[in-house]
Amino acid sequence: MNFKTFFQLANWPKGPGESAPLPYPYQERFAEADTLPHLLRAPTAAGKTATAVLGWLWRWVSQKPNTPRRLVYCLPMRVLVEQSARAAEKWILALHEHKVLKEEVPVHVLMGGAETEKWYLQPEKPAVLIGTQDMLLSRALNRGYAANRFHWPIDFGLLNNDCLWVFDEPQLMGSGVSTSAQLAGLRTALGTFGPCPSVWMSATLEPGWLDTVDFRGKFVGKPLELGNDQYGDDYDSERPLYKRMTAAKTLSPLGMVATKDGKDVAAAVVKAHEKGTQTLVIVNTVDRAKAVYAAIKKEKTAPKDVLLVHSRFRPHERELLNASLQQAGVDRIIVATQVVEAGVDISARTLVTELAPWASVVQRVGRCNRTGDDGPGRVFWIDLDEEKQAMPYAAGELIKARDRLRELNGKDVSPKSLTPYKLDPAFPHTHVIRRRDVLDLFDTSPDLSGNDIDVSRFVRGDKEDIDVQVFWRDIDPKPGPDQDEPGPRRQELCAVPVGQFREFVKKREPAAFRFDYLDDAWVRVTVNDVRPGLTILLPTTAGGYDWNDGARAGTGWNADSTATVTAHPPVNKEAIEEAVGSDLNSALGKALTIAEHTENVVLEMAELVKRLGDHLPGEWLRHFANAARWHDAGKAHCAFQQGMRRANASLSVERLWAKSGTKGRLRHGRPFFRHELASALAALQHNLPFEAAYLIASHHGRTRLAIRALPGEIPPDDPNALSLYALGVHHGDKLPKVDLGGKEAETCPETSLDLGPMQIGGESSWTANALKLLAELGPFCLAYLEALLRAADVRASKKEAADV
Repeated sequence: MNFKTFFQLANWPKGPGESAPLPYPYQERFAEADTLPHLLRAPTAAGKTATAVLGWLWRWVSQKPNTPRRLVYCLPMRVLVEQSARAAEKWILALHEHKVLKEEVPVHVLMGGAETEKWYLQPEKPAVLIGTQDMLLSRALNRGYAANRFHWPIDFGLLNNDCLWVFDEPQLMGSGVSTSAQLAGLRTALGTFGPCPSVWMSATLEPGWLDTVDFRGKFVGKPLELGNDQYGDDYDSERPLYKRMTAAKTLSPLGMVATKDGKDVAAAVVKAHEKGTQTLVIVNTVDRAKAVYAAIKKEKTAPKDVLLVHSRFRPHERELLNASLQQAGVDRIIVATQVVEAGVDISARTLVTELAPWASVVQRVGRCNRTGDDGPGRVFWIDLDEEKQAMPYAAGELIKARDRLRELNGKDVSPKSLTPYKLDPAFPHTHVIRRRDVLDLFDTSPDLSGNDIDVSRFVRGDKEDIDVQVFWRDIDPKPGPDQDEPGPRRQELCAVPVGQFREFVKKREPAAFRFDYLDDAWVRVTVNDVRPGLTILLPTTAGGYDWNDGARAGTGWNADSTATVTAHPPVNKEAIEEAVGSDLNSALGKALTIAEHTENVVLEMAELVKRLGDHLPGEWLRHFANAARWHDAGKAHCAFQQGMRRANASLSVERLWAKSGTKGRLRHGRPFFRHELASALAALQHNLPFEAAYLIASHHGRTRLAIRALPGEIPPDDPNALSLYALGVHHGDKLPKVDLGGKEAETCPETSLDLGPMQIGGESSWTANALKLLAELGPFCLAYLEALLRAADVRASKKEAADV
């Protein structure tokens, strides 16, 4: 099946008498190219999302060589994520209905919080992963924002192997442009399992913006641009794109400079608004947007329908706002920030925008008379004092944009008319991640001071809008949440600038909490604790959020609001936060012995490597088999078995258990006990290769490059013994003989555990051998291998739980 037919089936009309749309010629060029371009330059509203999603999916279904099995679709703003996910789901559903797809292709949104769908459990299957640059790039750097720290290596491994990365509107991503280019170059240099190319899509991005030290010279061919060739003419006057490209709109200054209270702008906007049409006002900061919104609401001649849209809403409310944005023919004024610059399918008769960098101006103008049916469009611009009001942009960018706007005064600013006005070919790469940084970030060992390497400068830059994620719960502020208070779901999370939240904590002194993975408890947050990427729980009585469910309106995050916040959605009681000593998958409703669970994991591991065998070196197939067979041998340790029987006193003492037969937290015989460390030590002592031992130790994300003791551990009782201990394992601990399952009844003999490898130096040093393995495979490949054993283990546990 050619791409044209594939595209039509994905967009098959629902109504009678309608015809299926044809793809634009450039979309066919993209899908059917021998090698994907690095840069796709297409105007706004030209169908870039369909190009990426359907182009990749057709290539996968058609078995085009070097097509990755995962599409990672990266967007600059949260407001675009759900919209893109809905579009992808609609296309995939249509293709299933037409029996074009022979296997499931799930669409997963990566937005932080407890993910109800464990996307990482099917690494052998195709999938679409959609998220913002904050959530995706931080995960690709092994420091996932709003993600459990023990899951960082899994995300890191799967997002840097066998993926097609697509960056939509990267000109809005700040230093994310530099990081995306560097990661692309470093994947080539350091190696991956399966192809992992990147494509940047924009109307305004210049090729020189991707000219970073490790990506320089990696372009394959020229950027893909719209034109006329054997596929046809993208600007055919009979096609919708021509109408959009030539949609009439004229530019004029609004005749004022923005003010803090927004009153002058509000009055001018209401005067410019045409009754019965839609007016869109785009300003550069949330605070000014709120001020203009409030001032418009007070204007006597303003329409009744005034809407505020920005990035500081929870997904629950944002979905309601997005639904409102899709309403056509409404007499209203929408006040928004940059969240509507890209991807949001909205059209206004009148557009008012603050001065912004030229790339942003082009995107904003594209929201005026977007389809050519809302004209003649009118665009007005508001001047700024670049010395006082430039943030979040650089003053120099605003000065250049102002000169162009003055040059275009009174002229047509349709996409076709703006084509000659290019961006600056140079890009200021202020924060460039290098090879050494990626290698440093590979180590996820806990920082006992509570700090981790801050990747925010690589994710978005020095801008003030680096965020924490905040959610509200109906809890008593004084005692705070108990240990089993579930973690957040992504629908609860509200992105809040770090600086604003610090001021909120400083002035209001609310009872704020974060989960401490060492203490296995929710602990109070102080001003000094607040850092980018942190997830923070507030009682609903703390305020800080404004929304009226009845009116479906509000200002979102609002540090001045003292009203009780409505908690949304219902709490997921099973989303228990994971600490160092947690072993959530061992608290299963069905009791299973070590041998029984091990056999299930071995089967899952065999199925995985069967599907992925063409990616994996031959010797690793043997390492995976050994690791799966031995991964839970350490559960025979008395500390783990004590935890099993504390959870379920009815378990027989004659057998060694891997699953408790009850749900809830496990309390092992020693603090921080990690069975996988005991398993790895036993495997080494019985002559398994270090590669297998590494997979065993690392598959829960606790022990990777080093074996370390933690504060609060109980040292050995015997003062004469070698005082080595880590993660609840003591040098000399006895493991009884344990059945590891299998037709030949493989066993781990009785073993006295040797913690010598935790010492630095020598051939047996764990760290020395792990660093050697890292050097041989590279960080991306090694993390990918860790993710596969983790997936097999959790898949087996989920099937066991479903069989209760």
